[in-house]
Amino acid sequence: MRKKYLSALLFGALLVASTGTFTSCKDYDDEINGLQEQVDAVKTSVADLEKKIQAGNWVTAVNPVEGGFEITFNDGQKYTIVNGKDGADGKPGADGKPGADGKPGADGKPGTEWTIGTDGYWYKDGIKTEYKAAIDDEEREIIVPTIGEDGYWYLVDTETGKLVKSDYKANGAAYAVAEANGGYTLYIPNEDGTDTEIIYIPGPAGAISSMDATIGNNNELNIEYYYFNPTDDNKKTWKNLTGNDVTGNKYILSTADEIDLRINPVNVDASDIQFVLYNSKNEKLPNVTFTAEEYKDYVTRAAYGNGLYKLSMKDFELKDDNAKDEFKKYFTSDNKQILYALSADINTRADYNIAVNNLTASQTPIGEIEINKNTVVSDPEEPGDVKNAEDIDTKADNTVTVENPEALYGMWLSVSKEDKDLFDIKFNQEKGTFSVNADPDIITKAFFVLTVHTMDNYGNYNANEVNIYVSNKIYAEADYDKRTLAIVANDNDATKDKNFFKADMATMTNSLGDNLAVWKKKVYTSTVAYYSDAELKKEVATSTTTGITMSFIDADGATIANDNSLKDATDMKFLVKNATASDKFEVNKTYYAKVTFKTRTEAGTYEELNSIVIPFEFTIPAFTSFFAQEPAVFDGNVAYAYMTTQDMDQNSSAATYKLSRAFQKYLNTAELTLDSKTKIVGDKTSKDLATIASTFNSDAKITLKNVDVNTNTNVPAGYGKELIVNATSDNYLGWKYPEGEGTYTFKVKVMSPLFEGKVTAIDDVVKIPATSVDGYKLGNKDITGATYNNIAYKVLPDIIGQGGAVDWSRPEIAKVEAEAKNENVLRPIEEITGASMIGDVFTEGYFTIIPQNINSTTDTEITIKVTDVWGYVQSNPIKVQVTVDK
Repeated sequence: MRKKYLSALLFGALLVASTGTFTSCKDYDDEINGLQEQVDAVKTSVADLEKKIQAGNWVTAVNPVEGGFEITFNDGQKYTIVNGKDGADGKPGADGKPGADGKPGADGKPGTEWTIGTDGYWYKDGIKTEYKAAIDDEEREIIVPTIGEDGYWYLVDTETGKLVKSDYKANGAAYAVAEANGGYTLYIPNEDGTDTEIIYIPGPAGAISSMDATIGNNNELNIEYYYFNPTDDNKKTWKNLTGNDVTGNKYILSTADEIDLRINPVNVDASDIQFVLYNSKNEKLPNVTFTAEEYKDYVTRAAYGNGLYKLSMKDFELKDDNAKDEFKKYFTSDNKQILYALSADINTRADYNIAVNNLTASQTPIGEIEINKNTVVSDPEEPGDVKNAEDIDTKADNTVTVENPEALYGMWLSVSKEDKDLFDIKFNQEKGTFSVNADPDIITKAFFVLTVHTMDNYGNYNANEVNIYVSNKIYAEADYDKRTLAIVANDNDATKDKNFFKADMATMTNSLGDNLAVWKKKVYTSTVAYYSDAELKKEVATSTTTGITMSFIDADGATIANDNSLKDATDMKFLVKNATASDKFEVNKTYYAKVTFKTRTEAGTYEELNSIVIPFEFTIPAFTSFFAQEPAVFDGNVAYAYMTTQDMDQNSSAATYKLSRAFQKYLNTAELTLDSKTKIVGDKTSKDLATIASTFNSDAKITLKNVDVNTNTNVPAGYGKELIVNATSDNYLGWKYPEGEGTYTFKVKVMSPLFEGKVTAIDDVVKIPATSVDGYKLGNKDITGATYNNIAYKVLPDIIGQGGAVDWSRPEIAKVEAEAKNENVLRPIEEITGASMIGDVFTEGYFTIIPQNINSTTDTEITIKVTDVWGYVQSNPIKVQVTVDK
């Protein structure tokens, strides 16, 4: 179980040599912008990289591809930086062995591959060199190969630890280094190897903007040491068992302390970042590194997803007492504790708040064996110390750990050869896992003996036997696509109800393969549960209270009983009742139906046989789909609401518009409100300028308030303004709209058809002779009105109202007045004369205009004021000429 953690991993990448250049980038925040200023061959790809990095993404992998690098980001998107065939200038590329993917370069010639062998030496194209990647077995910073100015590789000398010229010419080969902080450095030599451009691409550590790190015990890290002193027999036993020599170092250091870490942004995956500690002199606490595991539980103290992690320190070794004393020098200065900051890389640090306590000898044993986080227990029916584990499933990795892993030097797992073959047991000794890949007998319950070999940090060796029982479960990796149900109204007839989704049984039964016959023989019943997370930890509700009824149906759609008849089912049907389900589920969110099939034991109980997970989602119509604007009214999203007398209240002259006139379709249950945030006039909002009906039905109206009325026109401030209306509903058939989606917003400009029109002289000017005693009858023969749409109307009364009242055929007219501009030319104009009927002769209304006695022809004006039924006064200047004929 002991392994070396290297600070960098070097691997080859194929890239055609060219004269194209890359920008050197040591700090991606400041210098990544320069990447887009590259040669045409890579300009687009590099610009795409820049956008991804500036958007807060980070690199998870850099792999060689034909002619360049394939760079994979955390969101799964991949970008390839390649040069043209034979290089951008048409010259041949580098020569050498195939790269990691075995493909040749873009010019048909392969590149160079550098790897680190298990013996710690550099291998060039699979051939061992004389140069080591690390000085000894302790963790060391690796000095990576570099191409010198002379075009040769410079590698690490074993004795001096410094770079020396090798016999290997680079010939333009490109390579990449995976840095300890998760980033990648690309080294791109030019054609003759005399110059190398460097590009640094950040990993997740480079995406972290801030960190907070704390330790529960007053921010003090308690590192303990174990005196590792195995006997010769234990050394030999461990060597024979694992093939590995035990360490010759005297001390093993570990801790049970964990660092609580919070990072921003919360979506950065810190699980692959190696964390270390730096003091204020930029000295790294030697040997001490931490690995991160996402913390997904509720926060009760003080993941890729929530930004919370728990950091565990890796065990490390010290050679002897001198090494231990040297390590302790980093704890204090002038008898005061040195404070360290947790660091993701040298530039990303938390506060300097972590101290290291003086080393103490540990007394902690490894404790009990645990399988899948459950402690194995002694079998009361078996003699001796026989232990049983809880039933395990086939085709799944089972993790073996100990109660106190900080005290564990190594672990090895074994079974008898017969059991290994019978159960097809596979081990991953490095991870401490095993899996059973054969299915259990269809009648008897199977078990085998697992031997857990352990050596603790004191050098003690033990072998613990554990009975492993295999459950009745049958492995079936059935991958169901997500079902989406567009919610409809129930018709209370289960045979006709379309408010359901189905999942076929074939997806599962096909995945069973050779185990299908076993499954059909064993299956007896099923249960279903619904979850809101893919990990199936957050159950929505019990199956009886979700509003979803699952049933099994055959090819004819007939329901099959939930018993051993299930083997004949063709589909699962999930019937949804809106009234109940809408209270448990949300729309536009993925849920998971876990259907568990069970077998019946001899004792009459039920055990899980297998299970499947069916993702599903509910949708409802977009709220905006319930509205269809009337094209004759709307321009863009603004309704030009020209009022009509039909919409007026009988006892009110308020400026009102019926909203149904502006729509071909609308939701008659929607709630209506006027916006109260956006300023329309001065500090007034739409809500300040108008009122509106509470519900959008056929009679819903918007009415202008008499706010800041113009004294000349009687027009209020809200007239003709784009008033903002929100139509809302919080649900559809009981299903709640997601936040912000249950609103439809439009604008309304309330206007008068007459006020937006005009009155003009028919012949441009009205001519009146001076000295006329009876005056001039100004009538519809002289002036005409026009609505906003240039529809002509008669300005002077053209009908006789009830009781002989003055009246107009145009219903929007309430009053018409005339006013002379210059009373020295025209006398004050008297009241209007209405239409009349004398005998069989009908005469339209008029104004009597009496001129003054003047000496010469004079131009003047008469103002015609038209007041509409909403009280808005439109003033129109009419040209008048008083003539004198000498």
